Amino acid sequence: MTGPPGAPEGFVRIVGAELDQVYVAPDRMGTGLAAPMMAAAEAEMAARGIRDAHLIATLGNDRAARFYERQGWRDTGIRRVEVGTSAGPFALDVRRFEKRLA
Repeated sequence: MTGPPGAPEGFVRIVGAELDQVYVAPDRMGTGLAAPMMAAAEAEMAARGIRDAHLIATLGNDRAARFYERQGWRDTGIRRVEVGTSAGPFALDVRRFEKRLA
């Protein structure tokens, strides 16, 4: 995570072989912050022995999809996932990206 407590400029969250969250604060988008965060997350996953990583992007988040592709992630198509909400499960179509880590 970068930035002060309570006001992160960006962070990533790894859950198993999934890069579960990639967040960059709106005022930090386009500043070059995301690429080193992504590289650090990939290095951490590789250090944990993860060889094949994946992540998802919501449909319509074209900026994120382009960023992931520039970072070497391969778009493997649309999948339907179930996400938990306070009202119960919700089906959501997402774009899945995969990357073989060194």
